[in-house]
Amino acid sequence: MQARRFDIFSLIIGIFSLFVGYEIISHPVSGLITIMLLLGMFSLIRGIYQCWLAFRVHQLMMNSRIGWLVFSAIVDILLGIIFLFNLPLGLTTMIYMLAFWFIIDGIAELSLAPIYRWFGKSYHWVIIILAVISIIAGIILLFRPMIGGVLIVTMAAIYFLMSGILEIVEAF
Repeated sequence: MQARRFDIFSLIIGIFSLFVGYEIISHPVSGLITIMLLLGMFSLIRGIYQCWLAFRVHQLMMNSRIGWLVFSAIVDILLGIIFLFNLPLGLTTMIYMLAFWFIIDGIAELSLAPIYRWFGKSYHWVIIILAVISIIAGIILLFRPMIGGVLIVTMAAIYFLMSGILEIVEAF
């Protein structure tokens, strides 16, 4: 068995993740704007890629059905433009997307709840409780969208802090 060696890259990534988490907590408005800009760049690049992919698929297979891919590309490009060039509208859009995501995901989990019963009764009830919490959180976000901004910043900060700790632990 080979001895585990110190991983400098995990340590660097861990320290950087802790720094990013700290900065998001220290400057939540800047953190939210940064998240919006990164999401905007990602959406725009993804939409352009999907346009290219649809073009290539259509070239290779003339009878291909690329309508949904083109639709998804257009939506991604529009969202990218909104997130990058209209921050208030982008933030509102992102919060409502998050709200509908929570609601739809919660409903989907509830519809699958009978299947989870096969895995054990306690697991079944955990899924139901989490699905109901997800639906309630989505409804709250629909009617109290400012909570969404706080939620997004908090989730990002927690993610970077937890990731940083895990990376540092893995370094040793």
